[in-house]
Amino acid sequence: MKDANMNLDLPLNEARSHEVDVVLDGKTAHSQLKISHNGKVVEWVTQKGERQTEIDKNDIDKHFDEDPYVLGSMVRAMRAYWEVCVKENKDWVLGVTRATASRKGQLVLSPDNDFWVVRISNGKNLQTFMGDDVLKERIPHRVGIYVDYQERKVTFYNAEDSSLIYSFTNGPSYEDDARPLFSPWKYEKQPITIL
Repeated sequence: MKDANMNLDLPLNEARSHEVDVVLDGKTAHSQLKISHNGKVVEWVTQKGERQTEIDKNDIDKHFDEDPYVLGSMVRAMRAYWEVCVKENKDWVLGVTRATASRKGQLVLSPDNDFWVVRISNGKNLQTFMGDDVLKERIPHRVGIYVDYQERKVTFYNAEDSSLIYSFTNGPSYEDDARPLFSPWKYEKQPITIL
């Protein structure tokens, strides 16, 4: 099920014209996430000691402490688009959140809590966290994410076939300072790559 306004969504080729460079912010990463040197790849590591960088005590309030998330950084613009490769992943979460959203404890991923995300679990259940809403779409290997602050929309695309996955019409405003959100989820062996 998609939002009623799905016919007003921007075609993928137009969304791509607003592409921005996104890098992972290691200062926000959960302790069992490993971030690549170029800031484009995140993966779950089974041993805490495998983490690429230790959490600096000055950054302790910035990182996610219970669930395996990491924020991305990007240039602020009224419209932004980026793509993520999740090809081999069976569990992941992608989307945006306000920079001020909670990072502590068990998170409730909903627009009411400043999270506009989609998730796949067990390689087949694509969810929006809007009640029990399960999307019956072909599971994408590449996901495009488009944020339009003026329209207050967060739109997800299957970047392989240019189809719409889902569009939140109650998204963040420019003043909310939304940031990309990524998670390969716990025990997922495959990394997530920002393209």
